[in-house]
Amino acid sequence: MAILVIDTDADLIDLICYTFRRGGLDVIPAYDGNSALKLWKSKGPELILLDLEVPRVSGWEVCEQICREGSTPVMVLSALSAEKHIAQALELGADDYITKPFSFNLLLARVRAVLRRVQRVGGAAVSGWQALSSGDLVLDTRSHSVTRGDRALRLTVTEFKLLHELMVHAGQVLPYQTLVDRVWGYDEVADAGLLRGHVLNLRRKLEDGRNGVTLIHTVYGVGYSFRRETPEAAPDAALPVRTMIAANGGELARAMREGRARAAARPDLSAVGERGVWPS
Repeated sequence: MAILVIDTDADLIDLICYTFRRGGLDVIPAYDGNSALKLWKSKGPELILLDLEVPRVSGWEVCEQICREGSTPVMVLSALSAEKHIAQALELGADDYITKPFSFNLLLARVRAVLRRVQRVGGAAVSGWQALSSGDLVLDTRSHSVTRGDRALRLTVTEFKLLHELMVHAGQVLPYQTLVDRVWGYDEVADAGLLRGHVLNLRRKLEDGRNGVTLIHTVYGVGYSFRRETPEAAPDAALPVRTMIAANGGELARAMREGRARAAARPDLSAVGERGVWPS
């Protein structure tokens, strides 16, 4: 199982090679964007680790081309930690974003999580899963396809898995960390911007809100919920949330209490205009 690692730092690539090969993974190194694209086409790696600041062809262009022309998952490794950079990479199609410096053991764990996710999606045809639908939106795990009306939607592996989790549990509120556990496959506390970025991209691709129909709802301080809500149902919008709280039982109530406690413990940054950390 080969992983293409693209970075200008030869010492960093050597350390990644050492860590991954001890873990049974092969590494294909590339030191600029042009070489990376050639190796991607000729070697067909299962996963790409990409620094955004590589020369010749920038990491941004590499990410965009690979995500546009292929289905290889891309994990960004970058010193650029601003939320706007994370959001831009996810919008181009990246599946994950890790800021430098990072733990090599954590990197290996997240790489394995992405590879497991790809394998699960690739094995959907024999898993017995059925197509899921809501109005004109259809997610078919057997063909790994999503359509809305007569239009096919191009989703990344992560976006597909995220939408699948939300649709499988339609009508329930999935707490943020529960989504991270199920979609990314690791139980660390995730960067809120990562999940928020994927949800925003998913909403954009679904044209969520089209004709007044909202599909992915935010329950602030708790998580996200998938339910089809038409304009006629808007006056009763609060009722489904109470119903979902009851349906989720103690787990959701506990998540809400923990969310309120974390919010209360955060320092007041309003004076400097800093945004909150919860996904929206």
